[in-house]
Formats: sequence, C-alpha cells, structure tokens
Amino acid sequence: MLLIGPIALLAIVYAWATASFPRLARRRVLVAAALGSLWLAELLAFCLFRLGYSAGVPRGIVELVLAPLIIAAVPLGAVRLASWAFGARAPRGAHRTASETKMSRRQIVEATSGVAILGTTGSLLGWGMVRGRHAFELNEVPVRIAGLPRVLDGYVIAQISDIHAGTYVAERELNEGLARVREARPDLVVVTGDIVDLDAAFAPLVSRKLADLAPRDGVAAVLGNHDYYAGQRAVISALQATGVRSLVNDGCVIRGADGGGFALLGVDDRWSVRYGRPGPRLERALSMVGPELPRILLSHQPPTVDLWAGRVALQMSGHTHGGQINLGVPVVGVFLKYVAGSYEVGGTTLYVNRGFGTVGPPSRVGAPPEVTRFVLVSA
Repeated sequence: MLLIGPIALLAIVYAWATASFPRLARRRVLVAAALGSLWLAELLAFCLFRLGYSAGVPRGIVELVLAPLIIAAVPLGAVRLASWAFGARAPRGAHRTASETKMSRRQIVEATSGVAILGTTGSLLGWGMVRGRHAFELNEVPVRIAGLPRVLDGYVIAQISDIHAGTYVAERELNEGLARVREARPDLVVVTGDIVDLDAAFAPLVSRKLADLAPRDGVAAVLGNHDYYAGQRAVISALQATGVRSLVNDGCVIRGADGGGFALLGVDDRWSVRYGRPGPRLERALSMVGPELPRILLSHQPPTVDLWAGRVALQMSGHTHGGQINLGVPVVGVFLKYVAGSYEVGGTTLYVNRGFGTVGPPSRVGAPPEVTRFVLVSA
C-alpha cells in the first residue's frame, strides 16, 4: 500500500501534466524525476515517523514538524509547477512554432483544474493527518436479534476494528479511541481484525489496552490480513496472555445463564489460506455452540457474508476503513460491494466498521475512525 498506491497516483499526475502543459511535455524526464522524488519523500517521511517514535521523540513534535510541511508543500508545489508551466518565456529554438509553445484553451482549462485539484487534495490529506485520523466517532446501532432472550434486551456490544497498531497508531491513538469505547459502557467488546499493522511487537501493548477495558463479559477478537502479515502466532499469544479471547474458527456462549444467552462466533481471515491456514470456516465455529442459540459473527472481511447469509443474525466486519480517504467522491464504492455501515444480506445484518487506524498515508478524510455501539433488541 505504501509503495503501489503512491506510484499509481504519481503515474496519473504524470500523464495529466505532460498532456496539459506543452512545456512539461518537452521535459518528460525531468517531470518523471520530480514526481519520483515525491515518492522518495513519502518513504523518507515514513522513516522519520518511525524513527522519531521509536527513538522516543514526542509524537506532537514529529507531527507538528512533518504535517505542516505536507500541508504546505503539495499546494505550494502545485502553484510553483503551474507558474513555471504557464511562463511566457520565449522559445530558444527557431524550429519551435507558436503552436508548440502556446497552450490551447482546452489545455489551460485542464491545467487549471488539475492544479486546483492537486492543491485541494494536498490540503485535505494534511488535515486528515493532523486532525481527521484523531476524530473518533461513537455510532450507536440498534439490531434486532431473533431469539435473543428478553433478559438480554438492551445488551451492548462495542465493536472496534482495524486498529493497525504500529508506526502511526501507538499509545496516544489507542487511548483516544478506547476512551470512546468506555463511553459506550459495553457489556462486551469485540475486535474484528487487523489488530496490528506490520509489526507484531505492538501486539502486547494493544492487548493490555484492550484487557484494561474490562467489560463484564470480556473482550473477544478475530484476526485480519495484517495480523498475518505481522505474524499471527505472536498476535494470538499476546491476546491470550492478557485474557482477550481469540476466536479463530471458534465460538462461545455469552450469558448462557440468562435465558440461554447467544452464540458469539469468529472466523479466520479469508486471506489466511495464503499462509497455509484453512480460511474462514463457519461450520467449525458453529460446532462449538448449540444450534438453537441466536448467532453473532465476527469476520474481518465483509464479503464473507455472501457465503453464509441467513445463517447468522448479525455479522460484524471491518477491513475497508470506509475508504479512509474520500475526497468528495466515494470511489472505493466502485471496487467494494460493502464499504461502511449497515447492509441487509439475505436475512443477515452486516455492519462494516470504518476502522480505528490507517493503512498507507496516516490520514483520514471523509471517513473518521469509528467505535460502534450495538444495542441488541429481542425480536
């Protein structure tokens, strides 16, 4: 994500710039070199964040130095590029015709629009880095559960997802988000995958923070694809060491003494097959609980609901981050069937949490981090 996304974006910018500005079209190598330097700058910024945090530099200092540079550099760089491209300097070679040096009306419109988009995009990404990724929302979602015992009417489950603990999500961000979990006053807390980003060394910190929430019925978690990237065994060990229940194709009964309670199920990430795992296996999880119980399922990736729609009352998922960066147009909806919020799928309520942390650029625009407060209603 850190490498592929920026390269694709810079390729688009390169194609637009060389098509819209005649002077840039004649300097394709220079344009490519300049855009390539932006990609290297992103890698440098990532390293500075990581080195700064690991060296104990206060997070506020790191962010207040780098973030304003990012906010200012993109729009200022776009303006600089435009002024250079629009420059009226006379051509040096007599072989260049006026048509080669002057911009057509269409090129002027395309160039001006592109500069405006680049400047606005850069400013929004900067805001999303400084503020957007810290603006946690607590959303309440009532869900009717057929067969839920009347005594559990009003039972509260707090869902968090995609914590991505690592370079950009450490103790400060954990404390911010988990404060909203405490506001929810949950009976049970669930985590729907991607507990860490790329480094399992952060798993003990997250596990301790989750255990400290201490809801009356505990904390349960499933794994996501990033937990496999980091090392799922280390993640599971850290969870178990602090008493956080890991549900990997497993199930348990919650509040069994209250009218029978309900089944809480968890399946493995669907990409776990790449690591020699069997993938999500609902049947195995169901074998751990009674067939008569109402079923609530934790599954990291939303599309798994299509495999068993109607067999569970509620599926809680994450993975999408709600698009994470939505610059006015929900482009991610073109590629993803389930992006954020509630969906009714063949008799199952699917809820896709926007997530807690970030992947790639440490920014959130139009998709604030979320804690979901589910209130179960007996039906």
